[in-house]
Amino acid sequence: MVAEMRERTFTLKSYPKGLALQIRPDAEVETLLEELRQKFETSRHFFGSMQVGLALSGKELTEEEENAVLDVIETSSDLQVVCLIGNDEKIRYLLEEALDENRPSKRETGLDGQFYRGTLKKGQSLETEHSVIILGDVNPGAKIFSQRDVIVLGALLGEVHAGIGSEDEDGHYVCALDFSPEKLKIGSYKYRKKPSKHFWPDSYKKLPKIATLQGGEIIVKPVTKELLGQLTVIGND
Repeated sequence: MVAEMRERTFTLKSYPKGLALQIRPDAEVETLLEELRQKFETSRHFFGSMQVGLALSGKELTEEEENAVLDVIETSSDLQVVCLIGNDEKIRYLLEEALDENRPSKRETGLDGQFYRGTLKKGQSLETEHSVIILGDVNPGAKIFSQRDVIVLGALLGEVHAGIGSEDEDGHYVCALDFSPEKLKIGSYKYRKKPSKHFWPDSYKKLPKIATLQGGEIIVKPVTKELLGQLTVIGND
């Protein structure tokens, strides 16, 4: 008598820079987590030790469920998930692509930037000498202070100060998928939001934006692949 083969709750594909996890829409989360644990434990040597991005598709997960998936992968393997790719997959890939193309090839120590995974809440602050990529939101009342550049793969709603103490203030920038900072400074310059004289559709307001320093003034523009290609993540000297 032939036993019936049970369909797995997910399909996993491996790419040079990350993993794509497609989850069956009808999958039970507890079953999914257990099958993921078994998969990554038995394939620990295959995946090795590295930093990866994780793309999720198929089943819509809550933030708590997403965190549970990340925890299972990281505790059952030697992988470190540094980027979770969901609804903003295209934009995230554009950002990563630009960073990869411009990162100095001789730097292998990771000193050219750092990742912070999670949401900065009211009253919390992050201070760093490096460029920083926030994999989450910066809520109102939260603060980021960087001597170099700041990229937020989420909503920037708090306070941010990039290029602190830098001699080359024009070389620094702040970028976010949802750009609505309470306060913004690059070097010694403050961002003064100009009154809008036009009606902008919601689609424009929700575009990822980047702030750069030009001629002693902070200019905010929508993010494009061409614009990102002109930028670099500035590391330590």
